[in-house]
Amino acid sequence: MRQILFVDACMRGPEASRTARLCRRFLAEYAALDPETRVLRRDLTGAELPVLTDRLSRERDELARTGADSPLLEPAREVAGADLIVVGAPYWDLSFPAALKVYLEWASCLGVTFRYTREGVQVGMSRARHLVYLTTGGGPVLAQNLGYDYLRAWAAMMGVGDTLCLAAENLDIQGADVEAILSRAEEKIPALARRAAG
Repeated sequence: MRQILFVDACMRGPEASRTARLCRRFLAEYAALDPETRVLRRDLTGAELPVLTDRLSRERDELARTGADSPLLEPAREVAGADLIVVGAPYWDLSFPAALKVYLEWASCLGVTFRYTREGVQVGMSRARHLVYLTTGGGPVLAQNLGYDYLRAWAAMMGVGDTLCLAAENLDIQGADVEAILSRAEEKIPALARRAAG
């Protein structure tokens, strides 16, 4: 059974968030392709993870070294065990909400999601082959999508070979037909789900 890790940073919640709408559609399309897939949702909307300080980082790294069972290792283990990573986050301040950055830092754990060879080469340890990033923005997104650029580099560090991005943009431009913009984005989701499933 394949496992999707859905990292939900749709900060306005499932009803109000336009990004959440795209996420629901993607997950439904993917489930239609692979009904046995299990979805593990990591909800970041409450921003419950603490900022990763030096003390917490050292504590987490020691737990990883010893193979201990601890909540501090859950983000890294979620990423390592996922067959597909789906990230939903609005376009905020040229990237994404801070809660997502905090999660990604917790998930970047030596010995769990990446390692180094004797030659000093970094090797990702996640079994995911794809990361899908779904985002929406009030203005232009794709021209300066620093959040996606960061996620693409982060995914490569984790060993994820392919990253895909779908953005619905210009939603808050005066006179914008929001429903039409979201519908056009949704029309691209079936092909995106097929590629992620392939």
